[in-house]
Amino acid sequence: MKLIPSVRFVRDLGKLEKNNERLRKLIGKTLDYLRNNPTHPSLRLHKLSGQDVYSVSVTMSIRIIITFRYGDIHLLRIGTHEEVY
Repeated sequence: MKLIPSVRFVRDLGKLEKNNERLRKLIGKTLDYLRNNPTHPSLRLHKLSGQDVYSVSVTMSIRIIITFRYGDIHLLRIGTHEEVY
């Protein structure tokens, strides 16, 4: 599957990764899991109620909001639970 980031995702990602090498590596690892096996248990993939979007965990506090379209994974948002929900 191809990962397709939204403009908002790229902007959110830039803010999160700024001066945080550890988080940058964790996000990269999460995106690799997502690309290769979206149902990997460490992603804790779950559908958000009432919507056609899903949440994936990077850390206990950082989430990625995604949707599946045309066989690709669209990355919509990334941030803390409070920022993306």
